[in-house]
Amino acid sequence: MSNKPLTSTEIAQTSGPYSPAVLAQGGRTLWISGQIAQGPDGQLTGAGDAEEQARQCLRNVDALLRAAGASKEDVVRVTIYLTDMADRAAVARARTEYFGDHKPAATLVEVTALVVPELKVEIEATAVF
Repeated sequence: MSNKPLTSTEIAQTSGPYSPAVLAQGGRTLWISGQIAQGPDGQLTGAGDAEEQARQCLRNVDALLRAAGASKEDVVRVTIYLTDMADRAAVARARTEYFGDHKPAATLVEVTALVVPELKVEIEATAVF
């Protein structure tokens, strides 16, 4: 089985040595790389606002899910990286707003920094469909 790199025109295009997402296991599993608060134009969204940054991360996740033919209900796991655990409640609001009653497995981790100093949140996800 071959893995298929995947992207979407609805997210900022990466110049790094990775794929925004990879469709694997015969097209049944989507591994979404950590998404940051960049809009499609590559500009930071929600400077200083963890909740708005989380919303943008989840919009990016959603764009990649749709590009693969999946939806948020197919997400089985999310990992959220925060630079300050004090932002946990704000990020939880954005996450609940996005997922509603769907509750994938999750991990929340505090990190000292993300790839861009202004970032407060990064979210990765795995979907099976």
